[in-house]
Amino acid sequence: MAIPHALRQHELVHAGEGTGVWSWVTTVDHKRIGILYGVTAFAFLVIGGIEALIIRLQLARPHGAVVGAETFNALFTMHGTTMVFLAIMPLNAAFFNYMIPLMIGARDVAFPRLNALSYWILLLGGLFLNASFLVGAPPNGGWFGYANLTTRQFSPGPEIDFWMLSLQILGASSIMAAVNFIVTILNMRAPGMTLMRMPLFVWMSLVVQFLIVLAFPPITVGLIFLMFDRFFGTHFYDVAAGGDLHLWQHLFWIFGHPEVYILILPAFGIVSEVLPTFSRKPLFGGQVMIYSGVLIGFFGFGVWSHHMFAAGMGPVADAFFAISTMLIAIPTGVKIFNWLATMWGGTIRATVPFHYAAGLVALFTIGGLSGVMHASPPVDLQQTDTYFVVAHFHYVLIGGSLFGILAGASYWWPKMTGRLLDERLGRLGFWVLFAGFNLTFFPQHYLGAIGMPRRIYTYAAGTGWGFWNFWSTVGAFGIAFGVFLFAVNALLSLRRGPPAGADPWDGRTLEWRTSSPPPPHDFDEIPPVYSRDSFWREKYGDSRGRKPTPRPAAPDPHGIHMPAPSHWPIVIALGIVVAAVGALTSLALVLIGAAVLVGGSFAFALEHHRNPAHVRQEGGLGVDHRKLAMWVFLGSECFLFGTLIATYMAYKGRSVVGPHPHEILNLPITTLSTFDLLMSSLLMVLALAAVRRGDRFQSRLWLAGTAFFGLIFLGFQAYEFTSFVHEGLTLQTNLFGSTFFVLTGFHGGHVTLGVIWLLTLLGLDLRGRLGTPDAVKVEVAGLYWHFVDVVWIVIFTLVYLIP
Repeated sequence: MAIPHALRQHELVHAGEGTGVWSWVTTVDHKRIGILYGVTAFAFLVIGGIEALIIRLQLARPHGAVVGAETFNALFTMHGTTMVFLAIMPLNAAFFNYMIPLMIGARDVAFPRLNALSYWILLLGGLFLNASFLVGAPPNGGWFGYANLTTRQFSPGPEIDFWMLSLQILGASSIMAAVNFIVTILNMRAPGMTLMRMPLFVWMSLVVQFLIVLAFPPITVGLIFLMFDRFFGTHFYDVAAGGDLHLWQHLFWIFGHPEVYILILPAFGIVSEVLPTFSRKPLFGGQVMIYSGVLIGFFGFGVWSHHMFAAGMGPVADAFFAISTMLIAIPTGVKIFNWLATMWGGTIRATVPFHYAAGLVALFTIGGLSGVMHASPPVDLQQTDTYFVVAHFHYVLIGGSLFGILAGASYWWPKMTGRLLDERLGRLGFWVLFAGFNLTFFPQHYLGAIGMPRRIYTYAAGTGWGFWNFWSTVGAFGIAFGVFLFAVNALLSLRRGPPAGADPWDGRTLEWRTSSPPPPHDFDEIPPVYSRDSFWREKYGDSRGRKPTPRPAAPDPHGIHMPAPSHWPIVIALGIVVAAVGALTSLALVLIGAAVLVGGSFAFALEHHRNPAHVRQEGGLGVDHRKLAMWVFLGSECFLFGTLIATYMAYKGRSVVGPHPHEILNLPITTLSTFDLLMSSLLMVLALAAVRRGDRFQSRLWLAGTAFFGLIFLGFQAYEFTSFVHEGLTLQTNLFGSTFFVLTGFHGGHVTLGVIWLLTLLGLDLRGRLGTPDAVKVEVAGLYWHFVDVVWIVIFTLVYLIP
């Protein structure tokens, strides 16, 4: 049962899609961007897999000589970084992009051009990282880059710089995409789709987006500190100057453990869609599954230091993180039992997607059990940095994430391509992958238990590790062959696969209600929603066979407007990467990249200004998309500034040499600048009120006044910085100088961005292009400006007022 396309050609604006390369470069269609994510991620998966095979060949026999020690270091660093940031995350993003709008009954995402921008930044950031191989300087400090291995003293070359800059670029891409999907899910659901009626995949995706916007700021700050240490001589990770190497570990793992759930929760959502479909039963305990996913995300922020039991945190911290790690196993166990209950008593069809979903349930259970062991600090001390841990996280990330992704790829392949995969070849690929995976990683539990450490590039024959390392290498090639069979199946399907039809699996959710593949506008009419399994209920009714009363389609007097293609996303991404290349080569390239970035950003922001189709963007929550996006972004910024401020407070008083804060801070001057910035918030309120009532004179006056007050604040800050330098305090002087200048400098950068934003609005107003319909744009700028002011109040209080 699919709804036929009856849309008249003149009703569809900007829906036509070209077929040339340029149409893909400029596309903003969520489905095409999803395909781009998928193809790109699969290419990086192959690269990461080749790196893994070389690692396994080196370890297959004692005294291996396939590669040397430095090459081995680079291989395991790049393998881990590639698989986490360039393979698994983008593969999940492919499903986010393609499926979420279809599953919630939307025609696109909230911000199609931002969606394209996040993809191009990911692609170019990944190419920049892998370009390190071409210049003979691949990152070699381990994929979690522990200080002080990453400092100039121990890594003087550009290897760590490639890694550090790439992760910042990829983090920006992830946060952009996360803001976009949060707004899409919360604000663009079809009428009748309450939060508790959303499919489980959409729910898990929503949790993941919140994890991204909250977990990436700490690692971003850690990378910024590393960048300043390496490029500008600061002392964040300099023990001799009073720094603490544990700072990096905390910042990395505050991100790193939520990252585990960023990688695995989408797979959980996929399994929660696949198993009910092929068991012909509703998901058992659907609401409990939603709550358990939310709890996993929430608890994920409270367990990071179980990665640091060997760091000597003390008994209180060890006890707290041991208990929290045990607690997080409860909602995970709930999911396992609910999946089993879903299959129990169902009419099971053992399709390829079902195989992969059931495989995840089995393999992730093994990975979860070995993970719970590490909740005990004494056990963890024995197993940490051994191959037992390698086995554990591969059971989670391959047995969990990759098997879930392959379940989703097999399940939604007919929807994306309109063709079916070959079931026999698909089953063969599954069993080869399943057997190869277990042969590779199950013996590594034993290898770790008998003492084989991680990250060694060779070992002696007398250790007793050779036998299982050999079979582990054989299994790795089995994994590669299983993935190869999946790729062959996909290519054969594209060439001559049988047509799929709109609903080949007798699906339960809205994506099966439209054609395969869907049209550019997804749905001719926004579909009605009657329950979580809305399409199933339309076809078969409820448990008593009662079908819902059909609802009339929502009126659509203006037809369907689809977003126009745009080339500015790739221009901005190119500017970012050119600046990153310049950071490693020349200041001129940095300036060129920055110019392209700034120019592209202005063009991007103003591309659809005053376009009638973009004036009103209210969604299901009754809030404008742009306003909701700013609130989400500011939540992420809270964690960014919170991390910067917490670092300043943690390092306060630890400088080995002066000058110290009480000797140099100028309280009267800073009090004046603080008052100035607070008054600018009042002017911002007046400017918004004037724009709303159409008072052109006062809107210009107050916008100019707000920007002027911001410039005065920046002038005070420039004076303060200059006077401090003259008095002997610089970034390099001591730990206080490093933390103070980076914290206040980043706030000053935010103020500068706000001033540019205000001057842009003022320029539009002076040209008569800022009217009452544009009040929401001024309101969004005002939210940002007020946030910057509130952050300064916190900084002023903690840095200047508290001794």
